[in-house]
Amino acid sequence: MIFTSTFVAALLASMLPAPIAANESGCVSSYDKSKDYFPDKVQVKYGAGFDITYKGNAKYIRNSISGENYVLYQCGTPAPTNVKATPPNSLQVGNWTKLAAVPGTKIVLDSAPASAIIELLGVQDTVGASYKFFKVTSPCMQKRLDALPKIQQSFGTPKARKRSNPLVRRVSYDISGSDLQWTFTTYGMNDPHSFAVNAEDASDMLGKAEWIKFVAAFFNKEAEANKIFDAIEARYKSIQRKASSEASKTVGFARYNKVANGTIISWTIEQPQSWVVQGLADVNMKAYRGNTAAFSNVNDFYKAAGEWDVLIDLSIEPLSHGGATIPQWQNLLQGYGFSDQAKDGSPKFLASKSIYRSDLISSYQNATDYNEHLQVQADQLLEDFGKIASSSGATDTVWYRNMPLQVPVNWRSPSNCQN
Repeated sequence: MIFTSTFVAALLASMLPAPIAANESGCVSSYDKSKDYFPDKVQVKYGAGFDITYKGNAKYIRNSISGENYVLYQCGTPAPTNVKATPPNSLQVGNWTKLAAVPGTKIVLDSAPASAIIELLGVQDTVGASYKFFKVTSPCMQKRLDALPKIQQSFGTPKARKRSNPLVRRVSYDISGSDLQWTFTTYGMNDPHSFAVNAEDASDMLGKAEWIKFVAAFFNKEAEANKIFDAIEARYKSIQRKASSEASKTVGFARYNKVANGTIISWTIEQPQSWVVQGLADVNMKAYRGNTAAFSNVNDFYKAAGEWDVLIDLSIEPLSHGGATIPQWQNLLQGYGFSDQAKDGSPKFLASKSIYRSDLISSYQNATDYNEHLQVQADQLLEDFGKIASSSGATDTVWYRNMPLQVPVNWRSPSNCQN
């Protein structure tokens, strides 16, 4: 039997595995209402604070933290008709519904966690502008943003819906007249083209990392997000299993309160967020959960905090001309009235040199990586907690700076960009 080359090619083609469907990397040229345009999907497993469902050419996201609804539809297909976007000039407060065509190609940044996620996903080329006051620690993102336009916020004329209600001022990002698509921000806004990324408000550690999935949905990068998250989750659980079995340490969070003229006016014990409590527990540490309290006398603060094994300092150093900077060890000595050498009766955390701040990675633009990569890389954060738990005076952490041992700040600038 003689086979033609055409027949042989067709036979071989039929024997090959069918191509794996994937989310579109750009706009489509035709629309098939029966097609699943997003074969790559994400699923929320932890306390992230958002949910996402898929149907046909659309993704439906509920951000329960910002109280908003986002409907993303495949570029080149019609917007869904089963939902109605909140009118751009609406005075509605909260619960906005916003629509956007995806994948994103030119967006605005005003969210540090979103910036970190965009780099993890490898879509930093889609960043086309940033809010004028937005700063990051990533050297390469700093370099990129320095060369891009800066966007202003527009403040509309406040109007009251009812005479008894407070005035409602519309705030939006001024991207009119440009090809910019939307802004990633950190809070819900009455702006039809802004989307809130709230990793810092997730209820648990791995829920924070799931915001990688949230941002990925705007770029059709669900497959990449699943790979990144699965790796973070696996490493997190591995670190958790290997956590120190030594007696649990108590971690307290506090600040001294200084005014611009240098006067210390009080000392405050703060309550950590729920994801911090959970992360510490996962490496056999416990967060101090007493009431938030302010003390006008430092000795009263010592009595309340004296049994803490670890102090996480949250203070800021006010500048005489306005603004603030991060403290150094000499500032903490003054702020808390510590002695450089622990004495009898000193707090346990001072004797063990276990005082930390989460600003080890910072930029000269007054940004810290606490607001950026720390918010989504839960595995690395848990490893930091584990190092603090297993030793006194840990110095090999990524984000937590040991203050008594005067670990220097890892200052980042665009000149540090390698790739």
